[in-house]
Amino acid sequence: MTILRECDVQKHNIKNEKPQNTCQNTTLGVTKMRLIICLVVIFTSLPALGGLDKGLQTQLIKMAQQSQQIRQNLETQAVANTPATLQSLAIEIDSVHSQTLKEIIALHGWPSKEKVGEKGIQAAFVLVKHSKNLAFQQDMLPLIIQSYLNNHAIAAEDVAQFTDNVSIKLGKKQVFGTQAELIDGNVVFAPIENADSVDLLRAQMGMSTLAEYKKTLETF
Repeated sequence: MTILRECDVQKHNIKNEKPQNTCQNTTLGVTKMRLIICLVVIFTSLPALGGLDKGLQTQLIKMAQQSQQIRQNLETQAVANTPATLQSLAIEIDSVHSQTLKEIIALHGWPSKEKVGEKGIQAAFVLVKHSKNLAFQQDMLPLIIQSYLNNHAIAAEDVAQFTDNVSIKLGKKQVFGTQAELIDGNVVFAPIENADSVDLLRAQMGMSTLAEYKKTLETF
């Protein structure tokens, strides 16, 4: 059985006229209209490319503020015995923050000034510094250095200190000579890689010489 469409019947019945596929034209018109509607819906629902992501910025800042607050509480408790529950809570929150930031970076890459603004970048850096996950810190170090090179809100001295901190945790020598401790009234620096050229490296990061830094530490 052949199914005839209205447009087919009209085409066969009209003589001496140029054949017109009215059904096809109508279908194409509907399809085109649907495509336009779909495109409008898609483009109006997408965030502006390169625009500030306020939601992500707020999330990073709130996590960093929470991390800072926990540390302040721990420092307040330092004189007395810090409750084990508070220590466990701090470790757990740090772990959650690290995992959340890791997922954010996997999705968006390291936060940029265009994406989250300077405050968002600084918040992300705080979360990495406070992380107890050394492997995570090591993975983030190149991204943090690149963010600094891109002039994205991270200070040179902060990068130097973080680099040295991670290096020492990994059992390596520090690079910029930012890590030292007071032993019997004397400032003792952790072993420094290329100690002969450390002042040059410090100068490149806008920091004073190692001798001047030592004098500063001795006044504390």
